[in-house]
Amino acid sequence: MDASMKKHVAMGVISLMIAGSVMGCGKKDDKSSAAASSKTETEKSENKGSKEKGSDSSTISVMGIDWGYGPVQNSEMEKYWEDLLGVNLDIEWINYEDYDQKVNTLISSGSIPDVIQVSKMGNGSYYYPIFTQAIEAGDFVDLTPYLFDDGKGIAETNAVMKNWDDKMWDQTKYKDGIYILPRSKAESGQNSGIEVRKDLMEKYGFEKEPATMDELKDWLIQLSKAASDGEGKKIYALEYFGDKFMDDRVKAFATAFTGQSDWAVDKNGEFQYMQFKDEYIDFLNWMKALYDAGAIDPEFALNNSDTSKWKAGNSVALLSTWYNWNQSSDRTSSKIFDDSTPDDYKAWCLMPVKGPKAYTVSPNYTDVDSCIAISSKCSKEKIEKILTAFDGTEEQYPGYDKVMAFGVEGIHYVLKDDGTIDTSENLIKESGQDGYVGAWNQIFLKKDADMIADKFMRDGAKRASDENITRAKEIKDFVYKDLADTKMKNETQNLQSDTYNKQWSVLTDDVNTMCTQYVMGQIDEKEWKSFVKGIVDSSDYKAIQKEFKESAEETK
Repeated sequence: MDASMKKHVAMGVISLMIAGSVMGCGKKDDKSSAAASSKTETEKSENKGSKEKGSDSSTISVMGIDWGYGPVQNSEMEKYWEDLLGVNLDIEWINYEDYDQKVNTLISSGSIPDVIQVSKMGNGSYYYPIFTQAIEAGDFVDLTPYLFDDGKGIAETNAVMKNWDDKMWDQTKYKDGIYILPRSKAESGQNSGIEVRKDLMEKYGFEKEPATMDELKDWLIQLSKAASDGEGKKIYALEYFGDKFMDDRVKAFATAFTGQSDWAVDKNGEFQYMQFKDEYIDFLNWMKALYDAGAIDPEFALNNSDTSKWKAGNSVALLSTWYNWNQSSDRTSSKIFDDSTPDDYKAWCLMPVKGPKAYTVSPNYTDVDSCIAISSKCSKEKIEKILTAFDGTEEQYPGYDKVMAFGVEGIHYVLKDDGTIDTSENLIKESGQDGYVGAWNQIFLKKDADMIADKFMRDGAKRASDENITRAKEIKDFVYKDLADTKMKNETQNLQSDTYNKQWSVLTDDVNTMCTQYVMGQIDEKEWKSFVKGIVDSSDYKAIQKEFKESAEETK
């Protein structure tokens, strides 16, 4: 799902381009419009379900995202699902680069298929302006009565969904309705892993792990120097490139200094953005210390992605997901590092370290892994058919989880004599791509993520060492407990602000440039604070704060 973050940087621009054609569909602040959109699906189906495109309950039309792997219509995978679920699927896979423009055009013209995959914006919300305007116009189904029905709803009985807590469902709400249907729950606090080169730790005597941000800074700088001298080439302290200081590759470090994620509510009840908090400069000073010591790429702002690449062995550490260092015990079956690197490189992950305000635990933008929405043109009968077909589980269909993970035996993988799965056979590569398993994981329900079981504890040669499995469990336990204790989250999750949608990119256009200049010593603290004050005192920033507060009141 990381690719969705990159592709949605321009979502605000796309939204503004198409919004004009949707404005007549409904007013966001019109209470009567909101009330009209909450009509029962029975009433909707009586009024238009039998006359609109897609009303035939025998065929379900779907639009899903192709993340570049090329799934095609009428693949063997599609036929497998149709036979298993007893449905006829008319599915169109759209390349991720074109998906938003196409689906938004269809939404604006009222021509959406029965089911669409909903894209995630850069701020983690699935409720973007064009989608919410269509919701207000009554174009999508409020799934609440289907999900919750005095213990008989899908969310209350489905073997996967019934394990989701209120926090998960809160992330699916728009005002008082639920218009997106999650496909799984992601691991929490994903980008909280400080991945390191353990072979360098052992070789140069740095096996005592740092516990605080100050200790981490000194540890990284000193190990970087020792490794550079010993290896005869420059090894940076931290992989970092580009000028995005809210990037997940550094955000957990900023969280440790500020005690919040992107947006938080301060003691006065005002919404506050992380980069404009007083303590954010302490994070910049931490980064500046690495820069001044020559421990990060001096030309990081030029976006030299390979210069300090951790997987190429060019850095001591990388801030990434806490589960993506799942190196196999033989260090070759699942290598982690680039193929060009020696087999003796060892991956490890530090426990989160403590900063002045918090640990280096960064909450997800959202725990909703991916989601779909259903057109209100569908009859009640079809809605129920979609919900039955798209929400399968292992309990309902034995072997379902295996198909969701690996595809169909003989088509997408070969079952070897030792019981392990091989997906690399040349004979199945073409059919495997055509039916690309991962694409179906975005639109059908799958079991919740368990990265320790799926990555570290896999059967066969790719299983990680016992030591690495133990550390992964320690990190997961710590991250989950910390988030439960602090209740930290992005407080604007699914909240709406017209001014934010229209002006945020303009308002913050120079922020990362100023961060870069500060870290490189080109501006001082006084200039930084004056710059921030100009933004937080602006009418646009104050309007954003006001609109988020009003939106929060509407969702209570």
